[in-house]
Amino acid sequence: MSCHRWLVLPLIGFALSVGCNDRSGSTTAGGSSSATPPPATQPDPATGPTTAPATQPAMSHLTIDGKQYAFPGARLRVNRANGHVFARLYTADPKAALSDDYRGNGYDLVMRLDDITEPTEVYSSVWQYKAPSREYQDNLHGVFLDGIKYQLQPADVTARFLGDMLLVRVDVEGQFLQFDQSDTSAPPRLVYVKGSLLAPVEYKD
Repeated sequence: MSCHRWLVLPLIGFALSVGCNDRSGSTTAGGSSSATPPPATQPDPATGPTTAPATQPAMSHLTIDGKQYAFPGARLRVNRANGHVFARLYTADPKAALSDDYRGNGYDLVMRLDDITEPTEVYSSVWQYKAPSREYQDNLHGVFLDGIKYQLQPADVTARFLGDMLLVRVDVEGQFLQFDQSDTSAPPRLVYVKGSLLAPVEYKD
């Protein structure tokens, strides 16, 4: 579920380098719990970034069609490529994710941030995305449930970044297309995903 899973979201043509525990060894984009990540502090434009919480939860959570799912902790990697700023939001997967019988959940989303010009401005950005169609995109970015049994690809999604240069809360909300990986040609199920993910930020050249 880690090193063999890669895709490129539509309209994104750039490379991000990650390790195996980042859900990939290439370059390019469950249980339940009631715990909710603490919010980061939104920066004041007049004074610049403010201080966000010093630590992050070991787990992260997303609510999918009203049911809460647990995921490993969130990570955020930001870089600039081809004149655009890109952010990659992904789970810090355990080593067990390398196994074919891994049944944990994960996510790996690559977002082009057209409203900022510098990676260090990520804490004030908003990402909005609408898929060009309901067809399966042959890639491995998105939200994954039960190992890689189900892949949720963004359909109409907004992500808001709040915090500072070191720690960002990403508020994700919108519709995803859920595909069964055993038959990706079958019509997808439209699901509603919402969650607040607190992630330390890494800047990549």
